Amino acid sequence: MVHYNITNMSLWALLLCSLLTFSSLTRAQENLKPLVVTSVKPLAIIAKSALKGQARVEYIMSPTQSPHDTVLRLSDIRKLAAADIVLWIGPNFEGRAAKHFASITQDKLLTAIDLLDFDYSDHLDLPEQVKNQDHHSHAMGVDPHIWLSPTLSNQLGEILMQRFNLPTRKILSPEHRKILQELLKPYSEASYLAHHDGLGYFVSEFNLKPALAIRDTQGHSQGAKTQFNLRVEGKRQGASCIFVEPQHGKKDAASLAKDLSLPLRVLDLLASDTQEKLIDYEAYFHAITLQFTACFK
Repeated sequence: MVHYNITNMSLWALLLCSLLTFSSLTRAQENLKPLVVTSVKPLAIIAKSALKGQARVEYIMSPTQSPHDTVLRLSDIRKLAAADIVLWIGPNFEGRAAKHFASITQDKLLTAIDLLDFDYSDHLDLPEQVKNQDHHSHAMGVDPHIWLSPTLSNQLGEILMQRFNLPTRKILSPEHRKILQELLKPYSEASYLAHHDGLGYFVSEFNLKPALAIRDTQGHSQGAKTQFNLRVEGKRQGASCIFVEPQHGKKDAASLAKDLSLPLRVLDLLASDTQEKLIDYEAYFHAITLQFTACFK
């Protein structure tokens, strides 16, 4: 009996040692992969969906804070220096951190705003009035919220795949796009208010009514006249809800909601609800779609 117990304990010790060795080897192999560091979480979601385990993907800006105003920590700066590829939107989006991205060598810095083809609407099945809308009137000449465009996100995903010599594919498939279109189609004429002016691509690609925006594209509060006009237009259009975003304070939105007797609904554009986890792009966009449609139910 004693011999059996000793043998049994030896087997368990051997098994535990093997598991620890396997775990160490797995971590070591993972650490050998190239490191892609992005500014915001949605870019990391795009990168992970594109590279499918061929690289480690991390982001440095908290999804609970506005990327326009984020100040990088020393650990973030070190992570940028250690990265093999750094991906950001551009200097007028990650404004307070722009100097740190600008210091990255050009061979490993990818500035999305400079890489993408923004004249894509001619290739989409959109009504002419939507194609003719100006969605590029923001700072830098274009709307920087590129991850809310499946078309631009697919472009960016393919650029990353090419950078890693991978076969190119869509990170949001045509089939999944059709599913999203069907979910959104009943609300094409529905009115709503948004916390800030960042939904232009989402509106364009899915033929939705533009939001009445409480704040500008940088998330900054607008003047008293604009706030008054929002109340007038909100009533006139019969808005269904007000979308708020976790990274912005909602005092102004709550005041507006009270005046218009409208519910507040969360639209989590930076994916803060998944905490540190990087979901794939199709899951991310599906979640945004369901959050949007919840306004009208």
